[in-house]
Amino acid sequence: MSNIKFIHGGTAAQAGIPNETLVEVIKDLLQLAESGQLQSFIGTGFTGDGLRVVTWADHHPSVYETLGGLAWLQAEFIERRLK
Repeated sequence: MSNIKFIHGGTAAQAGIPNETLVEVIKDLLQLAESGQLQSFIGTGFTGDGLRVVTWADHHPSVYETLGGLAWLQAEFIERRLK
């Protein structure tokens, strides 16, 4: 991946080096799921070698609330990373 050029200050992932922030976020999600608070989840991420990972545990009863959550996530990502 040495030919990749990042815009907006992006950096390449460090393959084989745990992302401690990511580990903590996933642990928090696990605690929410184990307590019964988190009932559905859709997520995406990228491996150190650039492959996409998509996770579906989509059991939310309202497709419209789920779509709204995904739309909000896209808008939030744009606000945080591209502005």
